[in-house]
Amino acid sequence: MATLTSTASPAHIAAGGRDSRYQICLLHPFDPRGRKVGGLETYLRDFITFHPVDTDILFIGVDSIGDLELGAIHRLTFRGRNFDFMPILHYSDEQAREASKTIRGSLTGQFFGAVVRHLRLIAREIRSRQCSVDLRRVEFSWLPSLLRVPFVQMLHGEGVPKLKMDSLLKKYAFVHHTGERFAVSRCEKFLCVNPHITDRIRATYPEYRDKIDTLWTWVNTNIFEVQPFPERTKPFRVAFAGRLDEFKVPPLMFKTMARLKAKLPGQVEFHYIGTSDPERFGEFAEIADITVRHGFKDAHGMAATFADMHAGILTSEFEGMPRCVLETLAVGRPVVAMHLPQLEAVIHDSQSGFLVQRSESMDEDADQLASRLLDTRELINAGAIDPAEVASSINDFTPNTQLARVFKLHKEIQNARGMTNLTAIQSASA
Repeated sequence: MATLTSTASPAHIAAGGRDSRYQICLLHPFDPRGRKVGGLETYLRDFITFHPVDTDILFIGVDSIGDLELGAIHRLTFRGRNFDFMPILHYSDEQAREASKTIRGSLTGQFFGAVVRHLRLIAREIRSRQCSVDLRRVEFSWLPSLLRVPFVQMLHGEGVPKLKMDSLLKKYAFVHHTGERFAVSRCEKFLCVNPHITDRIRATYPEYRDKIDTLWTWVNTNIFEVQPFPERTKPFRVAFAGRLDEFKVPPLMFKTMARLKAKLPGQVEFHYIGTSDPERFGEFAEIADITVRHGFKDAHGMAATFADMHAGILTSEFEGMPRCVLETLAVGRPVVAMHLPQLEAVIHDSQSGFLVQRSESMDEDADQLASRLLDTRELINAGAIDPAEVASSINDFTPNTQLARVFKLHKEIQNARGMTNLTAIQSASA
Protein backbone atom coordinates (compact mmCIF):
# COMPACT_ATOMS: atom_id res chain seq x y z
CA MET A 1 0.00 0.00 0.00
CA ALA A 2 1.05 3.59 -0.50
CA THR A 3 1.93 5.77 2.47
CA LEU A 4 1.66 9.54 2.68
CA THR A 5 5.02 11.12 3.46
CA SER A 6 4.21 14.80 2.92
CA THR A 7 1.59 17.07 1.41
CA ALA A 8 4.00 19.62 0.04
CA SER A 9 5.06 19.65 -3.61
CA PRO A 10 8.86 19.24 -3.97
CA ALA A 11 10.79 21.87 -5.92
CA HIS A 12 10.95 20.82 -9.55
CA ILE A 13 12.31 24.05 -10.94
CA ALA A 14 15.93 24.50 -9.90
CA ALA A 15 17.33 27.97 -9.33
CA GLY A 16 18.18 29.43 -12.72
CA GLY A 17 16.68 26.51 -14.67
CA ARG A 18 14.82 23.22 -14.73
CA ASP A 19 15.68 20.32 -12.46
CA SER A 20 17.88 17.87 -14.40
CA ARG A 21 15.58 14.86 -14.42
CA TYR A 22 13.06 13.15 -16.69
CA GLN A 23 9.42 13.89 -15.84
CA ILE A 24 6.46 11.63 -16.73
CA CYS A 25 2.81 12.34 -15.99
CA LEU A 26 0.33 9.49 -15.58
CA LEU A 27 -3.34 10.45 -15.92
CA HIS A 28 -5.97 7.83 -15.13
CA PRO A 29 -9.13 7.49 -12.98
CA PHE A 30 -7.39 5.30 -10.41
CA ASP A 31 -5.86 5.36 -6.93
CA PRO A 32 -2.71 3.19 -6.59
CA ARG A 33 -3.48 2.85 -2.88
CA GLY A 34 -6.89 1.33 -3.54
CA ARG A 35 -8.15 -2.22 -3.91
CA LYS A 36 -9.07 -2.12 -7.60
CA VAL A 37 -7.31 -4.81 -9.66
CA GLY A 38 -6.97 -5.47 -13.37
CA GLY A 39 -4.54 -5.12 -16.24
CA LEU A 40 -4.69 -1.32 -16.33
CA GLU A 41 -4.29 -1.05 -12.58
CA THR A 42 -1.32 -3.43 -12.55
CA TYR A 43 0.33 -1.44 -15.35
CA LEU A 44 0.05 1.77 -13.34
CA ARG A 45 1.27 0.25 -10.09
CA ASP A 46 4.23 -1.34 -11.88
CA PHE A 47 4.97 1.95 -13.65
CA ILE A 48 5.53 3.48 -10.23
CA THR A 49 7.39 0.45 -8.89
CA PHE A 50 9.90 0.18 -11.74
CA HIS A 51 10.38 3.79 -12.81
CA PRO A 52 14.09 4.64 -13.32
CA VAL A 53 16.04 6.48 -10.63
CA ASP A 54 16.56 9.46 -12.96
CA THR A 55 12.80 9.85 -13.52
CA ASP A 56 10.08 11.54 -11.47
CA ILE A 57 6.41 10.53 -11.64
CA LEU A 58 3.38 12.82 -11.36
CA PHE A 59 0.16 10.81 -11.07
CA ILE A 60 -3.12 12.65 -11.66
CA GLY A 61 -5.85 10.34 -10.47
CA VAL A 62 -8.62 9.53 -8.02
CA ASP A 63 -8.73 9.44 -4.22
CA SER A 64 -10.56 6.20 -3.45
CA ILE A 65 -10.11 6.50 0.33
CA GLY A 66 -11.30 10.07 0.86
CA ASP A 67 -8.36 11.29 2.94
CA LEU A 68 -6.57 13.60 0.48
CA GLU A 69 -7.18 17.20 -0.52
CA LEU A 70 -8.24 17.42 -4.15
CA GLY A 71 -6.07 19.48 -6.48
CA ALA A 72 -3.09 19.36 -4.11
CA ILE A 73 0.21 17.54 -4.63
CA HIS A 74 0.80 14.71 -2.14
CA ARG A 75 4.14 12.94 -1.86
CA LEU A 76 3.39 9.20 -1.58
CA THR A 77 5.52 6.10 -1.14
CA PHE A 78 4.36 2.92 -2.87
CA ARG A 79 6.37 -0.32 -2.71
CA GLY A 80 9.31 1.75 -1.50
CA ARG A 81 9.15 4.19 -4.45
CA ASN A 82 8.24 7.87 -4.13
CA PHE A 83 5.95 9.72 -6.52
CA ASP A 84 3.75 12.83 -6.59
CA PHE A 85 0.01 12.24 -6.51
CA MET A 86 -2.63 14.82 -7.37
CA PRO A 87 -6.16 13.47 -6.87
CA ILE A 88 -8.88 15.44 -8.60
CA LEU A 89 -11.91 13.32 -7.67
CA HIS A 90 -13.15 11.43 -4.60
CA TYR A 91 -14.52 8.10 -5.87
CA SER A 92 -14.46 4.97 -3.70
CA ASP A 93 -13.66 1.45 -4.83
CA GLU A 94 -17.21 0.48 -3.83
CA GLN A 95 -18.62 3.10 -6.23
CA ALA A 96 -16.29 1.87 -8.98
CA ARG A 97 -17.64 -1.69 -8.64
CA GLU A 98 -21.20 -0.56 -9.39
CA ALA A 99 -21.74 -0.36 -13.14
CA SER A 100 -23.14 3.04 -14.09
CA LYS A 101 -25.93 3.32 -16.65
CA THR A 102 -24.85 6.74 -17.89
CA ILE A 103 -21.56 8.27 -19.00
CA ARG A 104 -22.05 11.18 -16.61
CA GLY A 105 -22.44 8.84 -13.65
CA SER A 106 -19.52 6.58 -14.58
CA LEU A 107 -16.06 6.85 -13.10
CA THR A 108 -14.62 7.78 -16.51
CA GLY A 109 -17.28 10.44 -17.03
CA GLN A 110 -16.85 11.95 -13.57
CA PHE A 111 -13.07 11.93 -13.95
CA PHE A 112 -13.42 13.69 -17.29
CA GLY A 113 -15.42 16.41 -15.55
CA ALA A 114 -12.82 16.63 -12.79
CA VAL A 115 -10.07 17.11 -15.39
CA VAL A 116 -12.00 20.02 -16.85
CA ARG A 117 -12.60 21.58 -13.41
CA HIS A 118 -8.93 21.29 -12.44
CA LEU A 119 -7.57 22.06 -15.90
CA ARG A 120 -5.65 25.15 -14.81
CA LEU A 121 -3.92 23.28 -11.96
CA ILE A 122 -3.15 20.27 -14.16
CA ALA A 123 -1.75 22.48 -16.93
CA ARG A 124 0.46 24.34 -14.46
CA GLU A 125 1.96 21.14 -13.02
CA ILE A 126 2.55 19.39 -16.34
CA ARG A 127 4.03 22.46 -18.02
CA SER A 128 6.23 23.54 -15.10
CA ARG A 129 7.69 20.07 -14.76
CA GLN A 130 7.99 19.72 -18.56
CA CYS A 131 6.38 16.28 -18.46
CA SER A 132 5.66 13.93 -21.27
CA VAL A 133 2.36 12.16 -20.64
CA ASP A 134 1.66 8.42 -20.53
CA LEU A 135 -2.00 7.63 -21.26
CA ARG A 136 -4.01 4.44 -20.81
CA ARG A 137 -7.30 5.76 -22.24
CA VAL A 138 -7.69 7.38 -25.66
CA GLU A 139 -10.62 9.42 -24.32
CA PHE A 140 -8.13 11.68 -22.51
CA SER A 141 -5.77 12.27 -25.44
CA TRP A 142 -7.26 15.75 -25.88
CA LEU A 143 -5.53 16.96 -22.71
CA PRO A 144 -1.84 16.70 -23.71
CA SER A 145 -2.83 17.91 -27.19
CA LEU A 146 -4.49 20.98 -25.67
CA LEU A 147 -1.42 21.61 -23.50
CA ARG A 148 0.89 20.97 -26.45
CA VAL A 149 2.95 18.40 -24.58
CA PRO A 150 4.07 15.06 -26.08
CA PHE A 151 2.35 11.85 -25.05
CA VAL A 152 2.58 8.09 -25.45
CA GLN A 153 -0.78 6.35 -25.92
CA MET A 154 -1.55 2.76 -24.99
CA LEU A 155 -4.52 0.75 -26.28
CA HIS A 156 -5.49 -2.16 -24.06
CA GLY A 157 -8.17 -3.60 -26.30
CA GLU A 158 -11.30 -1.50 -25.74
CA GLY A 159 -13.16 -0.64 -28.90
CA VAL A 160 -12.51 -3.87 -30.74
CA PRO A 161 -15.60 -4.72 -32.82
CA LYS A 162 -18.15 -7.01 -31.14
CA LEU A 163 -16.20 -6.93 -27.87
CA LYS A 164 -18.56 -7.71 -24.99
CA MET A 165 -17.72 -5.78 -21.84
CA ASP A 166 -19.48 -4.80 -18.63
CA SER A 167 -18.85 -1.18 -19.57
CA LEU A 168 -20.52 1.82 -21.13
CA LEU A 169 -17.99 1.52 -23.95
CA LYS A 170 -20.19 -1.04 -25.66
CA LYS A 171 -23.09 1.45 -25.63
CA TYR A 172 -21.07 4.55 -26.51
CA ALA A 173 -18.48 2.99 -28.81
CA PHE A 174 -18.39 6.12 -30.96
CA VAL A 175 -16.78 8.00 -28.05
CA HIS A 176 -13.94 5.50 -27.96
CA HIS A 177 -13.49 5.38 -31.73
CA THR A 178 -13.37 9.17 -31.96
CA GLY A 179 -10.78 9.27 -29.18
CA GLU A 180 -8.82 6.49 -30.83
CA ARG A 181 -8.53 8.33 -34.15
CA PHE A 182 -7.57 11.57 -32.41
CA ALA A 183 -4.98 9.82 -30.21
CA VAL A 184 -3.34 8.03 -33.14
CA SER A 185 -2.99 11.30 -35.04
CA ARG A 186 -1.59 13.34 -32.13
CA CYS A 187 0.55 10.97 -30.05
CA GLU A 188 4.29 10.40 -30.35
CA LYS A 189 3.84 6.63 -30.11
CA PHE A 190 0.73 4.43 -30.12
CA LEU A 191 1.26 1.10 -28.34
CA CYS A 192 -1.02 -1.96 -28.49
CA VAL A 193 -1.00 -4.92 -26.11
CA ASN A 194 -0.54 -7.56 -28.79
CA PRO A 195 0.43 -7.67 -32.49
CA HIS A 196 -3.09 -8.55 -33.61
CA ILE A 197 -4.42 -5.25 -32.25
CA THR A 198 -1.38 -3.53 -33.75
CA ASP A 199 -2.23 -4.95 -37.17
CA ARG A 200 -5.82 -3.74 -36.83
CA ILE A 201 -4.79 -0.21 -35.86
CA ARG A 202 -2.21 -0.01 -38.67
CA ALA A 203 -4.80 -1.15 -41.18
CA THR A 204 -7.32 1.37 -39.87
CA TYR A 205 -4.87 4.29 -39.83
CA PRO A 206 -2.26 3.48 -42.50
CA GLU A 207 -0.99 7.07 -42.63
CA TYR A 208 0.24 6.70 -39.02
CA ARG A 209 1.53 3.12 -39.19
CA ASP A 210 5.13 4.13 -38.37
CA LYS A 211 4.17 5.32 -34.90
CA ILE A 212 2.03 2.25 -34.09
CA ASP A 213 3.79 -0.61 -32.29
CA THR A 214 3.27 -3.50 -29.88
CA LEU A 215 4.01 -3.47 -26.17
CA TRP A 216 3.29 -6.82 -24.56
CA THR A 217 1.98 -7.02 -21.04
CA TRP A 218 4.34 -8.35 -18.35
CA VAL A 219 4.42 -9.97 -14.94
CA ASN A 220 6.31 -8.77 -11.88
CA THR A 221 8.55 -11.77 -11.19
CA ASN A 222 9.76 -10.16 -7.95
CA ILE A 223 6.29 -10.97 -6.58
CA PHE A 224 5.15 -13.89 -8.75
CA GLU A 225 7.97 -16.35 -8.11
CA VAL A 226 8.23 -20.06 -8.95
CA GLN A 227 6.80 -22.31 -6.24
CA PRO A 228 6.55 -26.13 -5.96
CA PHE A 229 3.17 -27.75 -6.52
CA PRO A 230 1.00 -28.30 -3.42
CA GLU A 231 0.87 -31.75 -1.88
CA ARG A 232 -0.78 -34.41 -4.01
CA THR A 233 -3.18 -35.25 -1.18
CA LYS A 234 -4.98 -31.96 -1.78
CA PRO A 235 -7.90 -31.66 -4.23
CA PHE A 236 -7.07 -30.60 -7.77
CA ARG A 237 -7.32 -26.81 -7.58
CA VAL A 238 -8.10 -24.65 -10.62
CA ALA A 239 -7.97 -20.85 -10.38
CA PHE A 240 -9.17 -17.80 -12.25
CA ALA A 241 -8.44 -14.18 -11.31
CA GLY A 242 -10.11 -11.08 -12.72
CA ARG A 243 -13.44 -9.49 -13.51
CA LEU A 244 -16.21 -11.68 -14.87
CA ASP A 245 -16.84 -9.58 -17.98
CA GLU A 246 -19.03 -11.16 -20.65
CA PHE A 247 -16.14 -11.46 -23.11
CA LYS A 248 -14.38 -13.74 -20.63
CA VAL A 249 -17.33 -16.17 -21.11
CA PRO A 250 -17.90 -17.13 -17.43
CA PRO A 251 -20.66 -19.64 -18.36
CA LEU A 252 -18.07 -21.70 -20.26
CA MET A 253 -15.70 -21.56 -17.33
CA PHE A 254 -18.38 -22.73 -14.93
CA LYS A 255 -19.60 -25.47 -17.29
CA THR A 256 -16.01 -26.72 -17.57
CA MET A 257 -15.63 -26.92 -13.81
CA ALA A 258 -18.98 -28.73 -13.58
CA ARG A 259 -17.66 -31.36 -16.03
CA LEU A 260 -14.51 -31.68 -13.94
CA LYS A 261 -16.56 -31.99 -10.76
CA ALA A 262 -18.48 -34.90 -12.32
CA LYS A 263 -15.25 -36.66 -13.32
CA LEU A 264 -13.46 -36.01 -10.01
CA PRO A 265 -16.17 -36.14 -7.33
CA GLY A 266 -14.86 -34.69 -4.08
CA GLN A 267 -11.41 -34.15 -5.60
CA VAL A 268 -11.62 -30.76 -7.31
CA GLU A 269 -11.95 -27.11 -6.25
CA PHE A 270 -12.50 -23.92 -8.22
CA HIS A 271 -10.88 -20.78 -6.80
CA TYR A 272 -12.06 -17.35 -7.90
CA ILE A 273 -9.98 -14.25 -7.12
CA GLY A 274 -11.96 -11.10 -7.84
CA THR A 275 -14.86 -8.93 -6.78
CA SER A 276 -17.44 -9.79 -9.46
CA ASP A 277 -20.53 -11.76 -8.46
CA PRO A 278 -20.47 -15.20 -10.16
CA GLU A 279 -24.03 -15.93 -9.02
CA ARG A 280 -25.44 -13.66 -11.74
CA PHE A 281 -24.60 -16.51 -14.14
CA GLY A 282 -26.97 -19.44 -13.87
CA GLU A 283 -24.21 -21.94 -14.66
CA PHE A 284 -22.43 -21.07 -11.43
CA ALA A 285 -25.03 -22.78 -9.23
CA GLU A 286 -23.72 -26.23 -10.20
CA ILE A 287 -20.21 -25.50 -8.89
CA ALA A 288 -21.00 -23.19 -5.97
CA ASP A 289 -20.26 -26.01 -3.54
CA ILE A 290 -16.72 -26.54 -4.87
CA THR A 291 -15.90 -22.85 -5.26
CA VAL A 292 -13.69 -20.80 -2.96
CA ARG A 293 -14.34 -17.08 -3.45
CA HIS A 294 -11.25 -15.15 -2.38
CA GLY A 295 -12.52 -11.66 -3.19
CA PHE A 296 -9.92 -8.93 -3.54
CA LYS A 297 -6.24 -9.90 -3.38
CA ASP A 298 -3.27 -7.60 -3.86
CA ALA A 299 -0.36 -8.85 -5.95
CA HIS A 300 1.33 -10.61 -3.03
CA GLY A 301 -1.96 -12.24 -2.02
CA MET A 302 -2.58 -13.42 -5.58
CA ALA A 303 0.91 -14.90 -5.81
CA ALA A 304 0.40 -16.80 -2.55
CA THR A 305 -2.99 -18.07 -3.74
CA PHE A 306 -1.65 -19.21 -7.11
CA ALA A 307 1.13 -21.10 -5.29
CA ASP A 308 -1.57 -23.20 -3.59
CA MET A 309 -3.19 -24.04 -6.94
CA HIS A 310 -2.44 -26.73 -9.53
CA ALA A 311 -3.63 -24.96 -12.69
CA GLY A 312 -5.28 -21.87 -14.12
CA ILE A 313 -8.14 -21.52 -16.61
CA LEU A 314 -9.09 -18.91 -19.23
CA THR A 315 -12.19 -19.03 -21.44
CA SER A 316 -12.11 -15.53 -22.99
CA GLU A 317 -13.24 -14.77 -26.54
CA PHE A 318 -10.83 -11.83 -26.60
CA GLU A 319 -7.89 -10.52 -24.55
CA GLY A 320 -4.86 -8.32 -24.98
CA MET A 321 -2.23 -10.44 -23.33
CA PRO A 322 -4.04 -11.61 -20.18
CA ARG A 323 -2.00 -10.70 -17.14
CA CYS A 324 -3.67 -13.34 -14.97
CA VAL A 325 -2.28 -16.00 -17.34
CA LEU A 326 1.24 -14.57 -17.10
CA GLU A 327 1.02 -14.37 -13.31
CA THR A 328 -0.25 -17.93 -13.04
CA LEU A 329 2.54 -19.20 -15.29
CA ALA A 330 5.17 -17.16 -13.41
CA VAL A 331 4.35 -19.05 -10.22
CA GLY A 332 4.86 -22.27 -12.15
CA ARG A 333 1.25 -23.28 -12.69
CA PRO A 334 0.09 -24.48 -16.13
CA VAL A 335 -2.94 -22.83 -17.73
CA VAL A 336 -5.64 -24.46 -19.83
CA ALA A 337 -7.23 -21.86 -22.09
CA MET A 338 -9.41 -21.38 -25.12
CA HIS A 339 -7.13 -20.59 -28.04
CA LEU A 340 -6.09 -16.99 -28.58
CA PRO A 341 -3.21 -16.35 -31.01
CA GLN A 342 -1.13 -14.40 -28.49
CA LEU A 343 -1.27 -17.25 -25.97
CA GLU A 344 0.78 -19.41 -28.33
CA ALA A 345 3.81 -17.43 -27.12
CA VAL A 346 3.46 -18.69 -23.53
CA ILE A 347 1.19 -21.77 -23.41
CA HIS A 348 2.84 -24.83 -24.90
CA ASP A 349 0.84 -28.04 -24.90
CA SER A 350 1.85 -30.54 -22.20
CA GLN A 351 4.57 -28.16 -20.92
CA SER A 352 2.88 -25.00 -19.62
CA GLY A 353 -0.73 -26.02 -20.18
CA PHE A 354 -3.01 -26.56 -23.17
CA LEU A 355 -4.77 -24.43 -25.77
CA VAL A 356 -8.22 -25.58 -26.93
CA GLN A 357 -9.61 -24.56 -30.32
CA ARG A 358 -13.06 -23.00 -30.04
CA SER A 359 -15.93 -24.94 -31.61
CA GLU A 360 -19.49 -23.96 -32.45
CA SER A 361 -20.78 -25.51 -29.22
CA MET A 362 -20.14 -24.29 -25.68
CA ASP A 363 -20.84 -27.78 -24.38
CA GLU A 364 -18.19 -29.22 -26.69
CA ASP A 365 -15.73 -26.54 -25.58
CA ALA A 366 -16.44 -27.35 -21.93
CA ASP A 367 -15.81 -31.04 -22.60
CA GLN A 368 -12.50 -30.26 -24.30
CA LEU A 369 -11.34 -27.91 -21.56
CA ALA A 370 -12.26 -30.40 -18.84
CA SER A 371 -10.40 -33.15 -20.70
CA ARG A 372 -7.28 -30.98 -20.93
CA LEU A 373 -7.49 -30.12 -17.25
CA LEU A 374 -7.62 -33.86 -16.49
CA ASP A 375 -4.55 -34.34 -18.72
CA THR A 376 -2.82 -31.55 -16.79
CA ARG A 377 -3.62 -33.21 -13.48
CA GLU A 378 -2.17 -36.52 -14.68
CA LEU A 379 1.00 -34.83 -15.96
CA ILE A 380 1.48 -33.04 -12.64
CA ASN A 381 0.97 -36.26 -10.66
CA ALA A 382 3.46 -38.05 -12.93
CA GLY A 383 6.05 -35.31 -12.36
CA ALA A 384 6.01 -34.47 -16.08
CA ILE A 385 5.30 -30.77 -15.55
CA ASP A 386 8.07 -28.80 -13.87
CA PRO A 387 7.07 -25.44 -12.27
CA ALA A 388 10.42 -23.91 -13.25
CA GLU A 389 9.89 -24.90 -16.90
CA VAL A 390 6.36 -23.50 -16.79
CA ALA A 391 7.69 -20.19 -15.44
CA SER A 392 10.38 -20.02 -18.13
CA SER A 393 7.63 -19.57 -20.72
CA ILE A 394 7.17 -15.94 -19.59
CA ASN A 395 10.86 -14.93 -19.67
CA ASP A 396 10.14 -12.37 -22.39
CA PHE A 397 7.24 -10.85 -20.45
CA THR A 398 8.87 -9.06 -17.52
CA PRO A 399 9.19 -5.35 -16.66
CA ASN A 400 12.86 -5.46 -17.68
CA THR A 401 11.93 -6.54 -21.21
CA GLN A 402 8.62 -4.70 -21.74
CA LEU A 403 8.02 -1.79 -19.36
CA ALA A 404 11.62 -0.61 -19.81
CA ARG A 405 10.72 0.18 -23.43
CA VAL A 406 8.13 2.72 -22.28
CA PHE A 407 10.60 4.58 -20.10
CA LYS A 408 13.08 4.57 -22.98
CA LEU A 409 10.43 6.09 -25.28
CA HIS A 410 9.72 8.92 -22.86
CA LYS A 411 13.43 9.63 -22.48
CA GLU A 412 13.92 9.72 -26.25
CA ILE A 413 10.96 12.08 -26.62
CA GLN A 414 12.22 14.42 -23.91
CA ASN A 415 15.80 14.32 -25.20
CA ALA A 416 14.66 15.16 -28.74
CA ARG A 417 12.71 18.15 -27.44
CA GLY A 418 15.43 19.34 -25.09
CA MET A 419 13.22 18.72 -22.08
CA THR A 420 16.07 17.60 -19.81
CA ASN A 421 19.77 18.13 -19.11
CA LEU A 422 21.59 14.92 -20.04
CA THR A 423 25.00 16.08 -18.81
CA ALA A 424 23.72 16.63 -15.30
CA ILE A 425 21.92 13.27 -15.26
CA GLN A 426 24.99 11.40 -16.45
CA SER A 427 27.11 13.12 -13.80
CA ALA A 428 24.63 12.32 -11.07
CA SER A 429 24.49 8.62 -11.97
CA ALA A 430 28.21 8.17 -12.56
